[in-house]
Amino acid sequence: MKDFNTYFKETAEIGYIQSIISSIFYVNGLPNARINELVMTENGTIGIVNALLPELVEVMVFEGQTLVHDMKVVRTNEFFQVPASDKFLGRILDPFGIAQDHFGKIDSRDFSYRHIETPAPQISSRVRINRPLHTGVMVVDILTPLGMGQRELILGDPSVGKSTIALQTIVSQAKLGTVCIYALIGKRKSDMKRIENYLSNMKVLDKTIIIGSSSSDPAPMIYLTPYSAMAIAEHFRDSGKDVLLVLDDLSTHARFYRELSLLSRRPPGRQSYPGDIFHIQARIAERAGNIKMKSGKVKSITLLPVAETQEGDLSGYIQTNLMAMTDGHIFLDVAEQKKARHPAVSFTLSVSRVGNQTRTKLEKAIATHLHMMLAQARKAQELGRFGVELTEQTMNILRNSEKLEAVFNQGSDVVLSKELQLIIIGLFLAQFWNAKSGKEIEADIKKLTEVANAGTLDKLKLEIKRCENLEQFKAVVVKASPNIAKLLAGER
Repeated sequence: MKDFNTYFKETAEIGYIQSIISSIFYVNGLPNARINELVMTENGTIGIVNALLPELVEVMVFEGQTLVHDMKVVRTNEFFQVPASDKFLGRILDPFGIAQDHFGKIDSRDFSYRHIETPAPQISSRVRINRPLHTGVMVVDILTPLGMGQRELILGDPSVGKSTIALQTIVSQAKLGTVCIYALIGKRKSDMKRIENYLSNMKVLDKTIIIGSSSSDPAPMIYLTPYSAMAIAEHFRDSGKDVLLVLDDLSTHARFYRELSLLSRRPPGRQSYPGDIFHIQARIAERAGNIKMKSGKVKSITLLPVAETQEGDLSGYIQTNLMAMTDGHIFLDVAEQKKARHPAVSFTLSVSRVGNQTRTKLEKAIATHLHMMLAQARKAQELGRFGVELTEQTMNILRNSEKLEAVFNQGSDVVLSKELQLIIIGLFLAQFWNAKSGKEIEADIKKLTEVANAGTLDKLKLEIKRCENLEQFKAVVVKASPNIAKLLAGER
């Protein structure tokens, strides 16, 4: 950026600081200031115009310790922009695009600069979501499928596994060539290091960008984090790539925006949040989607915002706002976690509004069958609570439900391909594991993953791909079951 005197010569407008409240200061004497315009104080501090009041201009600043009353402020006639570059892949950045890792400064010669607030794509440029987004998490892919360009909320209590599902999805998509961006909003620096280590261990860090602001950063910096992440995502989409963006989490973003609003003396609404919190976050969500580019190709930004609940309460203000602006949600329930289920996804409270339209007939039939089985098991459990003597048929339903839950158990470092998931579900439907315990099933799935990675099951995968209905699918897996049993036993 230029210096104070140069900007003064260009704009010929100067103002004076009238009051300072934490990360906000008020200036008079800038009649042509515009929302989101950058201003500079005489000591070089940069601020962003946040609001235009009758007599004053409200400015957000990233460091307020050097400001004093009556300090001169000048307009820059520039707007806040974030740099974007293909060289960001594999790096950790702050919301200004400055590297925060140990790999050194990023070469800025091929940077393109993007405004952090751009209009959402028009309805005419949006395309029906018809490509599946494979997360690698079996319970999600089978029961709550996602599509490329979808906005799917991930919500649950603290430490219930929300970030883990987002990271597994990033690993799955990065291996398929999708550009992945993980934005940490007001998190601890240890969280950023943990995510970096996870992606590095899974060998996808070079295809991922981590953008983070820590809880010790000023509130305006945390507030701008999702805007910067979305602007960088739009850069990659416009360059012809599909993008997966995780915003972790928007509950924290709302809290810091509430802090800024209360400092600005705006009237508080429900739970002291400002009235425009829905508008603020919806503007970010609307920029995602499945978009037809000028070249005629269809590219997408798939958005996975994360939100935090308290004691499993889905009716919180921010949570319900986010549900209204997304295409479904994956709810991780503490009650399921206490049953030693990982991931602790609630079958009944998770929904995907557009994911089903990306599925084949066979996948739809499998999901319908499993949902029916789980619904029957819930009814049977309710009967059991009243002390009613259960029939053998009802007991079988409960045992099958327990087996299915064991099948869906998946470690945080396990990412399963779509073909392997279908084989595992096929073995369950073929009653392959009827005589085995949950731990034995998990051990078999681990062995099955190793066998599949070696290419031994490629022929079975092709046969399943040709199946058109559930009966054909079961018949193919039943036929292959003896050979799979030998493979799991170590025989060739």
